[in-house]
Amino acid sequence: MTFVDDLDGRELDPQDAQTVSWSWLGVDYELDVSSTNLDKIEQGKVTVAKLLKASTRVGGRRRSPSARTKTNSGGAGSSVNASIREWAADNGYEVSARGRIPNDIVEAYNAAH
Repeated sequence: MTFVDDLDGRELDPQDAQTVSWSWLGVDYELDVSSTNLDKIEQGKVTVAKLLKASTRVGGRRRSPSARTKTNSGGAGSSVNASIREWAADNGYEVSARGRIPNDIVEAYNAAH
């Protein structure tokens, strides 16, 4: 079995391979690194962006219906959508007569009411 350092792409000695499990904003990740690169991570010398790019997502939160805000017009009654469309037109927004209402318009409507 061959191990590869996820940060620098180099082949790892199996005795030196370290699996790092970490989380960012509720999402779980893993990466395999050498002890040298592990030291760099622990010393803060590796950016979060680089860690995210090198890591494999292994779990974590998914956006649940309960986590949605009231800015989502999906499933709103037709009378609510009609009110949003009327308000948007009166306030200079371009919105179609049918279909999904863009979130920015729904957010603006909710902020105004």
